[in-house]
Amino acid sequence: MKRFLVFQFKLYVDAFRDLVLSALSLFSFTLDVVLMHEPEESLFDKVLGMGRCSERAINLFNQHDKEQEGPVSIDGLVDEMEERLKRQQP
Repeated sequence: MKRFLVFQFKLYVDAFRDLVLSALSLFSFTLDVVLMHEPEESLFDKVLGMGRCSERAINLFNQHDKEQEGPVSIDGLVDEMEERLKRQQP
């Protein structure tokens, strides 16, 4: 049951992230074209980097090890919440 609920939560977070990244990528690409940014200054590349980081944090299909998830991850937050709930039970 826990795995199912966590997966559903990750699906919603992933969908929201996709919507945000879609808008950000369009905006950043447009700014890159208008401002003629060099590749190393590309805002679009920064959005891609944000996408990679968020992909590891969401870890939708558990394809990343815990060490690869980074300092903040959905799995880490769920584990922390579970531990706190266990400590509160008599």
